[in-house]
Amino acid sequence: MARKSITAEEFARRVIAYATSSTVVHHDDGSLPSMYDLRVGPSEAPDVAIECVRAVDPIGTATWNEGPGRGSLRYDLHGNWHVVLSRTARVKRVKEHLESILQELEAKNRLVFMPIDWRLQREMPDLYDRLSALLIESTCCYQSDGSGRVYLGMPSIGGSVDNSGSAIPSWLSEFLTHTDRSDVILKLRNSRAPECHVFVPVSFGAVPWAVESYLGTFPPSVPTDPPNLPYPVTQVWIAYGGRCIRWDGGCWSDLVANDEPNGQDAA
Repeated sequence: MARKSITAEEFARRVIAYATSSTVVHHDDGSLPSMYDLRVGPSEAPDVAIECVRAVDPIGTATWNEGPGRGSLRYDLHGNWHVVLSRTARVKRVKEHLESILQELEAKNRLVFMPIDWRLQREMPDLYDRLSALLIESTCCYQSDGSGRVYLGMPSIGGSVDNSGSAIPSWLSEFLTHTDRSDVILKLRNSRAPECHVFVPVSFGAVPWAVESYLGTFPPSVPTDPPNLPYPVTQVWIAYGGRCIRWDGGCWSDLVANDEPNGQDAA
């Protein structure tokens, strides 16, 4: 049975409660505007105020949710296909035109991996124009004798892996001091709690590769440099998949998070 997904706030509550052996409760019940998400202690005078804010790629996430995230398509085709979309592709338009394009590729026996690049533009300019207009990056018939199943995908990211986490502190400082996070800082400041934490669930492709490569593996070391945190933030938790790293105000630590938040919840 598939595990039921949880919200980012509930994920954060469980992780922080387990790591600190504290009773962490949901604070934002919608009764007032601009409430912070979680707390430790009484609502009138919390010991710790916690705000959750995702690091997301909203455009890429929307494309994923409308396309690859909905599963495979079934078209009137002989083979099974994999089609890679740009993060800004309009999935509805792709679905309207893709079947006829793939039928044409089968008729022309263009089944191997085919990037939509200058080579295709030179050889088949009309086809190039149609595919590039849909922001399709590549096509490939991975099984010529198939059932007409089409899987949509998105470009992968990659490069050398940062095993030391050296990019984490500077990225975190820039992330939290960006104007997009001003409401997060304001909520925590208004809490008047002596400790203010930020919990940051990181989505795939939403951060620089140096940061994601470190979070996505389990290297033996944690970052050494401290982050430059905006007042009144005292601690930060960064979660990626089943991993979480924590800056507790004095040092970094690493822990495993057994639950994962709902990937569609952009808290």
